[in-house]
Amino acid sequence: MSRLLIGSLTRPAPHIGPANGEGVTACAFDDASGRLDRLGAPLPLQDVSWIVPLPKGGAAWTVTDHDGGAESALARLCPGKDDAVGPVWPAGGWEGCHAAPSPDGRLVAVTSYGGPRVDGPDAGLAVFDASTGVRQLFRHDGSGPNPDRQEAPHAHCAAWSPDGRVLYVCDLGIDRIVAYGVTDGALEARPDLDTVLPPGTGPRHLVFGPDPDRAWLIAELIGGVTSLACHAPTGRLTALHTESLADPGGAPVQPAGLVAHPDGRHLYATNRLTDEIVTLGVGGSDRTARIVGRAPSGGRTPRDLALSPSGRHLVIANQESDEVTVWPLDDGLPGPVPSFRLGVGSPLTVAFL
Repeated sequence: MSRLLIGSLTRPAPHIGPANGEGVTACAFDDASGRLDRLGAPLPLQDVSWIVPLPKGGAAWTVTDHDGGAESALARLCPGKDDAVGPVWPAGGWEGCHAAPSPDGRLVAVTSYGGPRVDGPDAGLAVFDASTGVRQLFRHDGSGPNPDRQEAPHAHCAAWSPDGRVLYVCDLGIDRIVAYGVTDGALEARPDLDTVLPPGTGPRHLVFGPDPDRAWLIAELIGGVTSLACHAPTGRLTALHTESLADPGGAPVQPAGLVAHPDGRHLYATNRLTDEIVTLGVGGSDRTARIVGRAPSGGRTPRDLALSPSGRHLVIANQESDEVTVWPLDDGLPGPVPSFRLGVGSPLTVAFL
């Protein structure tokens, strides 16, 4: 039986939503039925915006986020142990939103959405030594054409190349996937490997699938998923196709989460404005992603999602309906009704250990 961790918003945040959360909720997950059972009281961490398991399992990194200006932080969680919350390391920025351990687990990258300011920490990227907490800080420059969302850099996600030699940072504010080379644990900017996207794209989240030569990007401001080829020897990304997530009726799109199924044939994206999960199939000679199905998320404002370790269930964090839903997958598509529902205040992120 595996474990699921759920991070919640605990303090009201105008740019995120109301806060009904209690910290980090740990649950046992039954893969046969999709049932979730709480394991004790929530861990008292505030505004947990992202949880990611360590590469070797058993523990997780969490990011705290608050848009009141407090500094982002990275913490290590070991649920079920007396010292369940490990050291908390300041991340040098504000509005922390994502963390990604390197494939070997030696480094952890943290992105902070808050842009430049003069009254506090404003780094968009912090990269920690996972053993010592020693960090490297980086800031981006620039802006985009959207005056409400792109007035400044807004680092939203970090993703490592499968071989760990390149770190990619999606910066929503400057329409760029910023690349960093990694040598002996030290990072340096590699502008020659940056992926420059069309103005107003708003890159939010990047994932790799089981094939190291393909990656996929959620573009929040244009409401699409971009398929990218990755040239393994150099780490260069090349955009192949962007699939709009808008439905035929023209309903508004505000995507958030994106996960790739381990079968290499499916992706799942959330649309917070229509409360749905969009399934994309990966195929064709160019192995790009195209929509093959839509399903309700089972709640309001689906912010994040996670696949069970077996790939048989999809778990959705429905932020504004205070609920996590579990959906069975049949040939890659969510079933007609959820397997299970669990009430959790303001869930922002879900992750399996």
